[in-house]
Amino acid sequence: METRDFYLMLGVGPGVASQALRAAYRQRVLGRPGTPGRAPGSTSVEDLIDAYRALSDPERRASYDEARGGPVAAQRTAGTAPQAEPLIPEQLSLPRDFEARDPSVDEVLDRVLRNFTGRKVPKSERLDALDLTIGVSPELAALGGVLELGVPVFYPCPECRGEGHDGLYACFACGQTGMIEDTEPVHLRVPPFTRDGDTFHVPLHGLGIDNLCLRVHLRVGH
Repeated sequence: METRDFYLMLGVGPGVASQALRAAYRQRVLGRPGTPGRAPGSTSVEDLIDAYRALSDPERRASYDEARGGPVAAQRTAGTAPQAEPLIPEQLSLPRDFEARDPSVDEVLDRVLRNFTGRKVPKSERLDALDLTIGVSPELAALGGVLELGVPVFYPCPECRGEGHDGLYACFACGQTGMIEDTEPVHLRVPPFTRDGDTFHVPLHGLGIDNLCLRVHLRVGH
């Protein structure tokens, strides 16, 4: 019988929704020393991976809850606050939807990856802004809304626990890197009556990215 408290490890309650669970896992695994998201010293990354794998799988989570005498199913959607209207229906992806020539897409991904591995970090590296230009119609600019930007992030591979190998065998799930690339949403609230050329700064600290922020320029078409 599993004796570890996976909910306590991730700092969530038994009724946590999947999106909040994912956010808690990200904060615990990628938290920096001295920040609220830092995992307790007694909790290893391996424990956090085990906790997330168990609680993110509905069947494993139900079995875990039942074994510990907790609720098998919880009402996880009650009281959800209404979401603002999206300014653009689909999520915009940094690697896919923008022509980042300087720096290139590969350079952006390498820069993001350094936040999660701590490897090959230049001594002179500082916080830089990635300029993005997004076009919207005059109607949308007048109404305002929310832009959802898909930002690449990296997590320890759950198959090899971030080692890049499983004993003597290479881990093909992560290509032996020990890290899995994923995408996390960042929301930018655009106020009504936005004008052509308005600029918005979007920090990425909440994703564990400390060396890059976004500078979004809105172009209002006519």
